[in-house]
Amino acid sequence: MPSARLLRLAVFAAGLVALAPVAALAAPVRTYEPLCSGPGRRCFARIAKDDGRNVHAFAPGLGNISAHTPAQLQRMYHVDPTRGAGMTVAVIDAYGYATLEADLGMYRAKFDLPPCTVATGCLRIVNVDGDSTNLPTNHDDGWNVETALDIDMVSAGCPLCKILVVLVNEPSDDLDTANATAARLGADAISNSWGSHEGGDASFDSIFDQTGVGIFVSSGDNGFAAGPQYPATSPHVIAVGGTRVVDNIPAHTSLEGAWSLAGSSCSTEFSAPAFQPVEAACPRRAASDVAAVADPATGVGIYSTPAGGYSAVGGTSAASPLVAAIMAASGHADASPAFVYRHPEAFSDVTSGANGTCNTTLCNAGSGWDGPTGLGTPNQDVLASIGAGAGPAVAITAPADGSTQTAAFSVAATVADGAAHVDLRIDGLRVVGLASGPYTFSAPALGPGTHVVTVAAYTADHDTASAQITVVVPQPPAPDAGVIDVPDGGASGSNGSTGGGGGCATTGGSGGVILVAGVAVLALRRRRRAARIRLP
Repeated sequence: MPSARLLRLAVFAAGLVALAPVAALAAPVRTYEPLCSGPGRRCFARIAKDDGRNVHAFAPGLGNISAHTPAQLQRMYHVDPTRGAGMTVAVIDAYGYATLEADLGMYRAKFDLPPCTVATGCLRIVNVDGDSTNLPTNHDDGWNVETALDIDMVSAGCPLCKILVVLVNEPSDDLDTANATAARLGADAISNSWGSHEGGDASFDSIFDQTGVGIFVSSGDNGFAAGPQYPATSPHVIAVGGTRVVDNIPAHTSLEGAWSLAGSSCSTEFSAPAFQPVEAACPRRAASDVAAVADPATGVGIYSTPAGGYSAVGGTSAASPLVAAIMAASGHADASPAFVYRHPEAFSDVTSGANGTCNTTLCNAGSGWDGPTGLGTPNQDVLASIGAGAGPAVAITAPADGSTQTAAFSVAATVADGAAHVDLRIDGLRVVGLASGPYTFSAPALGPGTHVVTVAAYTADHDTASAQITVVVPQPPAPDAGVIDVPDGGASGSNGSTGGGGGCATTGGSGGVILVAGVAVLALRRRRRAARIRLP
């Protein structure tokens, strides 16, 4: 007979076998945890977790409803992936990200998007000063995942766009400054997936007024109760709210409702702009203006080594870069909030859902404008049809077509009435924009070869006309053997040049004045904000 000890072991083993199916059936607890936590400025991204572990998107059995692919996003918003060549979309993020380029490559390869690398010039990664060789150090606070989300959503919304990543040392006022850097480096549109409680921002808000550059900002991830989030409340930006995908129909449509945590608010600092609809029920600047998918429960898939690979994420951090890319590819990278409100037909109205408790449109979605989703989600086909007409006539008066230029030079043009802004582009990349005449631009020093110089004038709806010339920059003469060239004390070396030096210049306002955007103001802002902690 078996011993009593053996009988007890047999009973215990049988119990384990009986319990095993029950344990296997226990569903994991799924949560959607915010990234970039802490006081002050934070990103608006959330990552899906099962029992505290990251949910890896596109895993067998997961179902893509939890992590939309680029193809699904393109169907939802009528995106034509062949649009957008030559456009540059910038994203503003914090801290270093050692695997950024490799992770972007993994995402784009998985979904058959064209490669986008530093070597080809499609991807550019710089610090807040525009330097690509002295990038911030890595800091594991969720910002790496946020950056991956940003660049992957730009890739999904505009596979042919170039991507400029501006990384700041920490989530401070440099996030504002980085917008000026991105504009100076030729960004056509800029996405900011971050913010903090509004407070003392109005006097420094001009940094977000970049002529001819559309600036998009996430509205926030804590619903209406969180209050106004800056810079989403800036009158210079397009505030992007969030939706939840209620039903995903693979053909060409999907049904979206307001995400319950999408940010919306009535500013305490900024006056109601002229473009704001009366439905906003707010005596000051109201947010949001438009929206896109944000609920992490029906969010997007990204690739991020710090997150463990393909992960399911969301938040209005997904919506802002996605909308920025969709707008850029549609021909409206320079879109302003006023443009959006002139063309409600280009946005699919979101009429269900709420993000808080109130008795107004500030937190309840419905027909027309509402706080969580603004005018609705973008329809790129409709957007691309706006601005198909001819803009104001342009003529380049200097330099002469085919002339030789040995250094930085000026470009002068005449433009007929009706231009909202006029841009200088060299070899297809935006260099500088002016809001009014006289239209005299400072071009950067160029490398040897033939370069295409374009001056383009745009109406408020992006009706466009342009003029084009070529200039030739000769090869520099070979150094004279045996002769040592010693510059005198008044000459300028390659560093700290006092002449018309290289690099791209960004302007704002009238005339050809080169604007190093807001440098003096931002220095004051840094000193001012260093003394205070901004609560979320």
